[in-house]
This record gives sequence, C-alpha cells and structure tokens, in this order.
Amino acid sequence: MLTTTAIRLVAVGAVLLLGGGGRAQTPSTEAAPLLTPRPVFVPGLYETESRNSRFQDQGAKGEACLASADYEAFRRETMAQYQSNPRFLNACRLSETRDLPDGFVFAMDCRESKVVLTYHFSKDHVTGTIQTLTTRRPEFSSEILTLMRRLGDCPGGEKPGKKT
Repeated sequence: MLTTTAIRLVAVGAVLLLGGGGRAQTPSTEAAPLLTPRPVFVPGLYETESRNSRFQDQGAKGEACLASADYEAFRRETMAQYQSNPRFLNACRLSETRDLPDGFVFAMDCRESKVVLTYHFSKDHVTGTIQTLTTRRPEFSSEILTLMRRLGDCPGGEKPGKKT
C-alpha cells in the first residue's frame, strides 16, 4: 500500500514536471517582442531622384519632407496610407509584407498587375523601388527606383511624427 502511494506520487510528480516544462515552452501572446536592430531613419527634408526603367532618360528630381518620427513610424504610416485609401482598396489588396535587415518590402495584387514596393534605409538615405509586373502584357512591366538623400530639417519647423 505504501509502495502504491509512493508510485502514484512519483507518477503525479513526473506528469506535473513534464507538463510544467511543456507549458513553459508554449509561446505566450504576452511575450516581449524579439529585440533586433532596426534600420536607421532620420526625419527631414530629402532630395529625391527617380528613374523609370521604361523611360531611363527622363528622370525626375524633387524634394520631399519625410517627417515620420523614426523607422517604425515611417513603416506604419506608409502601410496605413495604402490600407486606408479607397482607390487602392478598390483595385488592389496587400498580399505580402516582410522585414528586411535594412528596411521592408510589401506586395500588392492589383487588377492585371502585381506591384512590389521595397524600402532600404541608411543614416541619411532612403532608397525606394516600385516593381510593377503587368500580367497580361509583361513587356509593359517596369521598375521605378527612387533615391533620397537627406538635406536637413523640413521647412517651416515641421516636427517629426506630424503628417505631411
């Protein structure tokens, strides 16, 4: 009888020990996010130059105030612009989004095309690429490369994090 009780206690203890270890390894929805290095983004006024692969001799230059507070804000605000635009939502849907070591990429399935936008960041530079694959007429597919170099602060004392 004493042996049976001891065996039961050992068995229950083993089940609790094994079960407790299994529970400890199960991911929690409240777990802290993994800390990974984030790309560097500095808000401010950027000089831009864009080239379309279909019209290489017709580059476009300009300036843009990129006032997002940091990389995460830039990414969040960019995605929100697409996700809340009724014209975009009528014609396209986001199909893939993923992080890169120095930026992020997202893809959209649109009527008769697929569009992939890629952003790469370094201290005072942002590179954006828009690849458009025309499914019915692949010969009309193109890629737009935009290089942005930080010039300084945005005019008018615009503070980072404010919408432009």
